[in-house]
Amino acid sequence: MKTAPGATGVVGKTLTRRRLLGASAAGSAALLAACGGPGGEAGAGGQTAKSITGTLVYWPEGGQTNASYQAWLARIADFQKAHPQAKVEMTETQDRDAKLVTAVAAGTPPDVSVFDRYQIFGASQRGLMQDIQRFAKTAGVKGEDQQPWAWDEVFRDGKLWGLPYSTDTRTVYVNAAHLKKAGIPLTPPKTLDDFDKIMRQLTIGRPGSYERIGFVPWGNWNNWRLFGWGWLHGGDWYDAKANRVTMDHPKNIAALDWELARANELGGYDAAENFRKAQPKTGTMDMFKAGTLSAVVNSNSQLIGVFAERDLDWIVWPNPPAAGVSRSHTWSGGFANVLPNGVKNPDASFALAQFLSDEEFQKVQSKTGGGRLPTIKRAAQDPYWNTVDPRVKVFLDQLPNSHIRPPIAQIAILNRELDEADGAETLTLKGQKNARAALSEANQRVNDAIKEGRA
Repeated sequence: MKTAPGATGVVGKTLTRRRLLGASAAGSAALLAACGGPGGEAGAGGQTAKSITGTLVYWPEGGQTNASYQAWLARIADFQKAHPQAKVEMTETQDRDAKLVTAVAAGTPPDVSVFDRYQIFGASQRGLMQDIQRFAKTAGVKGEDQQPWAWDEVFRDGKLWGLPYSTDTRTVYVNAAHLKKAGIPLTPPKTLDDFDKIMRQLTIGRPGSYERIGFVPWGNWNNWRLFGWGWLHGGDWYDAKANRVTMDHPKNIAALDWELARANELGGYDAAENFRKAQPKTGTMDMFKAGTLSAVVNSNSQLIGVFAERDLDWIVWPNPPAAGVSRSHTWSGGFANVLPNGVKNPDASFALAQFLSDEEFQKVQSKTGGGRLPTIKRAAQDPYWNTVDPRVKVFLDQLPNSHIRPPIAQIAILNRELDEADGAETLTLKGQKNARAALSEANQRVNDAIKEGRA
């Protein structure tokens, strides 16, 4: 377990009230002046500033290099101004989720911990965190203030398992220099068919002797997965009312058939994979930067690295929908703050969790942490977003078009069955099964696991 460095940059020191207020108060004040000032003078769970005392331990998602780090500093400082008898220790914890299981079992959990949102529901069913709806209701925290899909990952059947504080979206990164050299307009294609035509034009060479590939749609070539192609074809992956996955939705099958057709055009699954293996760096963002891959679907988390490539001429496009689908679609991940089971003072813990996820936190995070988007609708409407690079704003503008992976306890099983080594996508692309059979069989196995309560 590693304690995050304080604002003074001293490694191994805890982020205590004295250090935060003394070393980062000026920066925090400047940040919050731009955001409209701090909020929440009383404890969100009902406690007053005077009654919240003692040390509260926060386990973040990373350390000083994390995109949320400066926002944590700013809002922890605000929390301690509002609650001067409290002290917050923000402790960077390696293998956080695994250690949280151990800490909860031992009765020594942190007061607040970050958790990957798409895994929260499954973890809640294992008793890892507590329902915080009673605190949220008192504090006026409401689902309608959030992006609906972000709330769906943390709220079910009247129970609230976490407070979302960050998210992302996914769009197409495109090498603009390749487009210009080929005489192709930079304007986003309206349909997936149009996108396919452009990517064929950008591919140079043939199977076994490619110089460049325009685009490869499957697996870990993109941070996208078959989920995204299913939504772009008009499909869906989960029936919440019936609590069953719908991997075999006809439009999801059509999406996998489309992937197979693209694989065949490239000479088959192995031809594309062999091309990648021959590159000096096989990460697809590295290939994109090197110019051997013209386009890749990825999240806004990659923006910092792409902006750093000063000689790279690039643009981003919204994901083009298949014929008959009226709009673009994307999907989102992200994090939330949770209250582990066994915390000693849940009112105080909730108050801290709220400070580290509220609108002011998300506004600071937007300004100081590249690669993070807000989950709160009002934070996404901050005038700040009108000042950013237009390519950044493309990601923000996709928030209303987003989806989440199925919020089920069996998400690990679904991931395996979807696109891992023996998953439906891989088996289809390798010619070992057809798309309908592969997805239907995988769908049955996941739904059997849901019915039997296996995870």
